[in-house]
Amino acid sequence: MPARTTRQEARARILGAFTAQLDRMIPEDESVPLKGATFADFEDQAEALAGQLKDALWDGQLDQVIATLKTHAERLGSPQACDGPDHPRRVLATNVGYFQTHRHHMDYPTFRRKGWPIGSGVTESAVKQFNKRVKGTEQFWSVPGVESILSLPALWLSQDGRWERYWNTRPGYSKAA
Repeated sequence: MPARTTRQEARARILGAFTAQLDRMIPEDESVPLKGATFADFEDQAEALAGQLKDALWDGQLDQVIATLKTHAERLGSPQACDGPDHPRRVLATNVGYFQTHRHHMDYPTFRRKGWPIGSGVTESAVKQFNKRVKGTEQFWSVPGVESILSLPALWLSQDGRWERYWNTRPGYSKAA
């Protein structure tokens, strides 16, 4: 009968195997700060790097963000066929490509100066309002019908007299002279 292992012993053995595997995956290059680090150290480093990248992006330093991501990506090498979607090589390569492709959407200092919303909250709120008002239960719309319904809030929000002109031209709603 095999000897029984306590939960603590099993955890220690698994952690030891995991650490040994990480040590094989991480190059011997002394510039890699993760060699021999604990998982908590890695989390702290990742959190610090994320904060630095977020601050640089907020300040409009997109070139710095891309350069930093490229440096980490080059250190790990190109994604391999066996890398899953969450593998660091694939994640870094995807993010470098994303920031390069969408850099014109990330000029946050200019957007803030112009008073434009940066987050997705405005869009999410509009979708929620649309779903509530147009896609409610038991509501079925043809394309012309939904276009008519959606044009009414647009007329109201334009605040240039279109709302009044619209209702004054409706036969059943025109004001008596």
